[in-house]
Amino acid sequence: MKILLVDDNTDYLRLLKDALIASGYDVCAGEDGIEGCETLTSTDVDLIISDIRMPRLDGIKLHSFARNSHRYKRIKFVFLSAFKDVYGNTLGLDPEIDFFLDKTTPIDVITKTVDRLLFGDFAGRWV
Repeated sequence: MKILLVDDNTDYLRLLKDALIASGYDVCAGEDGIEGCETLTSTDVDLIISDIRMPRLDGIKLHSFARNSHRYKRIKFVFLSAFKDVYGNTLGLDPEIDFFLDKTTPIDVITKTVDRLLFGDFAGRWV
């Protein structure tokens, strides 16, 4: 499974990318929404994880780009931000495909959440 990870905090981006790779995922990473959009136009991904506040193009516009693309209209999208109180439910998210995690969430909880989003009840089980 391939994940697009977008965050302008390079230390956090590297930490989360390494954790997702260690969990068996193929990860494409970008440092802002423009790099995320470029990846979406050239690569198939199964999940998008994005910060909200970024230079050049923020996560909200990246989300809009994905939702306006036929290929990514229904892809699961996780906003990962330290500004949950600022955005909360004001983004008009679809609760079946759009999710919000606080950046204070431990990395292992984030990877388990990714597992559940991609594999549902099969996450963590040998089949």
